Amino acid sequence: MKQLTNKGFTLVELLIVIAILGVLSATVVIVINPLELLKQARDSARVSDLGALKSSVTLYIADAANVDMNSGNLDSECATKYYTNVIPLTNSFVRPGLTAKATSSQAVDGTGWLPLDFTTLSSESPLSSMPVDPTNINDLVYRYACLQDTNTKQYEINAVLESKKYKETLDVDGKDGGDNLDFYEIGNSPGLKL
Repeated sequence: MKQLTNKGFTLVELLIVIAILGVLSATVVIVINPLELLKQARDSARVSDLGALKSSVTLYIADAANVDMNSGNLDSECATKYYTNVIPLTNSFVRPGLTAKATSSQAVDGTGWLPLDFTTLSSESPLSSMPVDPTNINDLVYRYACLQDTNTKQYEINAVLESKKYKETLDVDGKDGGDNLDFYEIGNSPGLKL
């Protein structure tokens, strides 16, 4: 007569497998670091957005019949204000004397947060809407500042990067030609001291 044998797992075997899976999953999370990957993805979007903004503003300066670096606002506002879509919690990254002028609009007709009328270009507007920072809170916002007189059409657009890869390994904000190591600064005058 054949004896029946139990072919299941013992409790000890199950606990060992669960412990091994726990150690492996913890190791994977530590090695991959999903929070850093999210920061890198946001920084990649920031660099891309600011590149598109720089190209658009350069086209605007080259093509617009009447270049107005702040769309009909007082020229003196270029010297005293910076433009953004959200007022940051602190102005710790901004030079003294500048105040924020914010609007949540992403329009490209001069009423958006970047106050340039791209609809006046001889071709279509290079942007369908003004990009905003992927996080768009606290100091993680895009900023625009300008200087305008009869000979000068200077501008700077910047953002704060947050990932270790972009800030330290690639040193994107340190190699941008700007004067502030806390910002990724681009434009035809990235040292405007925004």
